[in-house]
Amino acid sequence: MIGRPEPVVAFRMVVKPAGRDFFHVVDTRTDKVMGFRRDHNEACALARRLETRHANQLRG
Repeated sequence: MIGRPEPVVAFRMVVKPAGRDFFHVVDTRTDKVMGFRRDHNEACALARRLETRHANQLRG
């Protein structure tokens, strides 16, 4: 950008490996496991759904 720092995008849900072929979806604010999947792509899709659901609840 023009002499300005890039805006920081902080995601609330993150996917963390939790063993062999196992992934947790963790809420970064509470550090609680919100769900889990055995496939990384499915875990990312779950994280996106939870992130969207949370954003929709904030809007009303």
